[in-house]
Amino acid sequence: MGQRILITGCSGYLAQRLIDACKQDPGIEWLGGIDVRAPNAAEGFHFFPLDVRAPEIETILLQNHITTVVHLAWVFNPTHEPNLEYDVDVEGSRNLLQCLKKASIPYLIYLSSTTAYGPHPENPTIFDESFPRRGHSGYLYSKYKAEVDQLMLDFMAENPSQEMFVIRAPIVLGPNTRNVVTQMTGLPVLFGIRGYDPPMQFIHEQDLQRLLIWAVNRKPHGVFNVVGHGTIRYSGIVKHLQKPSLWLPDWLIYPSLQAMWSLHAIPFPPSILDFIRYPWVASGEKFLNAYDFKIEHSSEDAFLAYARARFPRLKSLLQIGQ
Repeated sequence: MGQRILITGCSGYLAQRLIDACKQDPGIEWLGGIDVRAPNAAEGFHFFPLDVRAPEIETILLQNHITTVVHLAWVFNPTHEPNLEYDVDVEGSRNLLQCLKKASIPYLIYLSSTTAYGPHPENPTIFDESFPRRGHSGYLYSKYKAEVDQLMLDFMAENPSQEMFVIRAPIVLGPNTRNVVTQMTGLPVLFGIRGYDPPMQFIHEQDLQRLLIWAVNRKPHGVFNVVGHGTIRYSGIVKHLQKPSLWLPDWLIYPSLQAMWSLHAIPFPPSILDFIRYPWVASGEKFLNAYDFKIEHSSEDAFLAYARARFPRLKSLLQIGQ
């Protein structure tokens, strides 16, 4: 019997790359997904227009004899609807776990995030998987990643027969990425906090795409930070982009961005500033020592791949790494 895969959040760009890879895999005999939007997938893909909160997921799992679920459904970019974000991210994940348990699904891949650790002034320079996941109370993506991460750990402890691979990845960047980093760097003027210049950590979209299809086939289990090599300082990002920048004191920049966020003038809340103020760099050593999967790109590679695609005018970037 071949693998039978169901992907939540199947219209997202990472999910669609996974769908394309799975279609080429002869070991996968059935492939489907759920989302509120249809993916760009044609023949050979079974789409179910369902929210991740839907109890009908259990029926889909049972009727189609699913062997692996890849959980990618999430409200990725900031919204002005915190109740909706909580309901989809946390309650949706809770519902999925309940459906998995009832249907006795043997394997789950969950894409978590190193933002679950949160940016905090007392954070060490680098930390491993045992470091507390405190999230960020004001940045809901981070806050709910921390909450759902704990849901996954509790589920693993209570259901040892259902194996799970939890991927704590940093922010994804690459030529096709559109997320809060691309929103921030797309502004005509870049913001910084005077006196702060933390190291930034990313993962290249190609590495994460390869990791997901590898995990579908290899079935690793456990909780791992999976990160790009090295870091890049926030000032390095500003320098590469060759844009005007404003490095303002914290007492000025936070209320200024709060006012703009309240007026819907910018696409992110002021809490995002803590991610370019305090360190939140995760060690990927545990994963690299446990498995033979190779991360090919550095954090700077990931950023430059995004910048080359987004800002072709930056000729100096096009010359780097060639």
